[in-house]
Amino acid sequence: MKNILLFICIMAGLTVATHAREKQKVVVPCAHPMFRTLDFWVGDWMVYHRQSGELAGYDRVGRILKGCAIQQSWVSLDDHFSSPMVPFRMNGKSLTSFNGEQWVQFWVDNQAGSQIIKGGFQEDKLVLTSETPIMGHIYELSWQKQKDGTVQHIARRRKVESDSWKILFDFIYRRNVNNMTPVEGE
Repeated sequence: MKNILLFICIMAGLTVATHAREKQKVVVPCAHPMFRTLDFWVGDWMVYHRQSGELAGYDRVGRILKGCAIQQSWVSLDDHFSSPMVPFRMNGKSLTSFNGEQWVQFWVDNQAGSQIIKGGFQEDKLVLTSETPIMGHIYELSWQKQKDGTVQHIARRRKVESDSWKILFDFIYRRNVNNMTPVEGE
């Protein structure tokens, strides 16, 4: 009789423990596919000016915070973004995340630039736009995966009172198979 009671107690305990484990399923908040739609941009990249084919810089883009944010580290190799009075080339960083409704990016660089841009996918292209003018301009950036695995990244701006956009850059991202990204200087 003692053995039967012991067996019943053990089985009841296992059933309760199993039921408790089923209720405590592990949740990884940013593993849902809607948080992963920008994964095509994640990687170690050599970035080229689309028209000239010249190397513009290196961009290292990776997921951080358990996949809930994308961190970008840009190193410029030409003076495309440099301010005339600044004696060094532009380097910058961004954090990009999906807040459940839209993508949000915060950018900051060593040329005293910073901006917040927001938006979402339009067809197969991510388009983010500044909501607040920066020095009288609205900015729009887009990222689009190409069939060959590259990424096209375009930045445009327009004066607040204008409807006419000017392209600031049109880049093609190619995977950096050599992993020769220079270390960013401070």
